[in-house]
Amino acid sequence: MTNRSESRGRESRATGELRAFVAARLGGHSWVVDLVPAYELKIGSDADAEIRVDVSDVAPHHASLTWDGAGLTLSDTVAGAPVEVNGEAVTGANALFPGDEVKIGPATLVVNVALAPTRRGRRSLTHGEFVERVAEELARASRSGRTTCLVMLKSRSGDGSKLAGAALESFREGDIVGTYAHDEIEFLLPDTPPNVARAVVERLIETSESENAAAGLAAAPEDGDGTERLMRAARDALAVAIGQGGGIARSGGIHFETAVTPDIHTTATQTVVDAITRAADSEEPLLLVGEPSSGKRHYAQLFHEKSARCDGPLVVIQCAGLLDSESIAKAFGRENGSADGERNPCTADTAKEGTLILEEIGDLPTHGQRRLLQLLDRGAPDYNIVATTHRDLAAMAEVHVFQQALLDKLAAREIQVPALRMRAESIVPLAQNFAKEFDSDRPIKLSAGAIDRMRSYSWPGNVLELRNAMERAVALADGGEILAEHLPGDLAGDPDGRLREHVGSVERDAIQKALADNNYNQTHAAKILGISRRALIYKMEKYGLKPPPAGKKG
Repeated sequence: MTNRSESRGRESRATGELRAFVAARLGGHSWVVDLVPAYELKIGSDADAEIRVDVSDVAPHHASLTWDGAGLTLSDTVAGAPVEVNGEAVTGANALFPGDEVKIGPATLVVNVALAPTRRGRRSLTHGEFVERVAEELARASRSGRTTCLVMLKSRSGDGSKLAGAALESFREGDIVGTYAHDEIEFLLPDTPPNVARAVVERLIETSESENAAAGLAAAPEDGDGTERLMRAARDALAVAIGQGGGIARSGGIHFETAVTPDIHTTATQTVVDAITRAADSEEPLLLVGEPSSGKRHYAQLFHEKSARCDGPLVVIQCAGLLDSESIAKAFGRENGSADGERNPCTADTAKEGTLILEEIGDLPTHGQRRLLQLLDRGAPDYNIVATTHRDLAAMAEVHVFQQALLDKLAAREIQVPALRMRAESIVPLAQNFAKEFDSDRPIKLSAGAIDRMRSYSWPGNVLELRNAMERAVALADGGEILAEHLPGDLAGDPDGRLREHVGSVERDAIQKALADNNYNQTHAAKILGISRRALIYKMEKYGLKPPPAGKKG
């Protein structure tokens, strides 16, 4: 064995800004990971490794890759599976060069360095554009099985445009930057593990010298498998970071979205509540079926509260996040138990004497279904089981992508949860409740236009979309009246009216961004927009845009 760092010196690179990345290949799966300067990228069998090689002779932390902005280093190699560089076994710390091939057990890694592309005309997106891109990237990530991270960042007043500009300059071309509200920006980092995303944001904050900046980080599919749920997870994490006085917080735990409150039940939701109440008298499993974010979590929690086991724990397993054998074993225990026949502790066991919620059971991989079925076949568990799904499990069972035996166990009783558009009478009261949640110190004012838009919009993201929309509307209104322009809206239906609303929304977002980018200097913002300062002031009043309070500008 040789140490390549003894025989090869590091090249000097002084030809422009460089970026380094590693292309990993393991079995039939391949992916690319960007290397963040000064960040140690871990390779090994550990679940937190950015490049995970889950085989017996690969240590939890088998090796590391680092990039210092000029050169690459492979280090911390340990005993076990041999580490080879271009077919030569190596140990210790070794300099790597573009094109070098590293083999660790069954995994092949190819490192490379390239000039960062020239960034001409790149811009931050409006929030509406950003949401559309998030949906597109999540759909792509679900097909490839790659992690995508969403970051919500709130800076001190006046730093928002500086951080957005720094992100546009330093992020990869595939990364997406958006404007959420004044001094609040949002990032989407596709194909990026949470540890790397955290390092990217830490470096952005550090290089921008933005004091007390707070960021919330959420990763798909682990923290949320859809746009609204991932947004909610990132916003909840941001609230934690703000409460801690700054820094970066990772989404954690389960947050139940409110579906209805006792005084605003419609006929449709009261029917569900009555069915849940009757179901709570039995210990048979319950299946809740409804569109994503329609309130199934809420009704599962309601079932727990009305059951005889209401004093026990409420445990949620998000099936969409169980992507490999290790996460499935952690959730449901290992297949056939341990070598001595004993069961290994698992997440499901923690629901003893309480309720276990299997969220979006239709997204559980086939081997996870088999493991769950094995767990249930051992006998009646000492906890309630509530499964939720937005999929047609019977149709999935017919084509053998869902276990029929598992469906038979879970669907002993089934309750349909209506979509938000099917209970329109609840929309405005729910919106008012959500608005109070995000600003409890002031009375909530909804304009007639805002109410009309809420009632005419289809709310494809259901209750969670409404909650997310109201949080942003409260931030944009800044204590004033919530207007139609603060809310999402459909282009279908009334073409003329919807088009006017759409144009107004785009104009409002453009003005908001121009003001944020110019630290609320109206003269500069008007120049960027190509309008007079008087016209800008008129439009700010029209859309309810207020400058930050005196003394809080940067």
